Amino acid sequence: MSAARVDPKKALSRTFLDGGMVRWEAYVSGGQPNTPQAARIYFVCLEDPFEPPRWLSHESRSVAEATRALADMSDADLLGLHSRSAPLE
Repeated sequence: MSAARVDPKKALSRTFLDGGMVRWEAYVSGGQPNTPQAARIYFVCLEDPFEPPRWLSHESRSVAEATRALADMSDADLLGLHSRSAPLE
């Protein structure tokens, strides 16, 4: 039996390679819109457990909109967001 393929438009997270060919996962999480905890995109390194997670706020401040945007963006767009993200403290 073959593994089921997930439609990238319906996936809750995305994986991509950074410039050093290291694999990362990106996903959206957050609290209520227009609060400091509003929609954030998180980046977790899947290959180096010592690489700290990273994050940035999504301009929409909406978890639903940020999730749709994440599904629609190219790997190059993901890499650009990753480069602007900050380490999670």
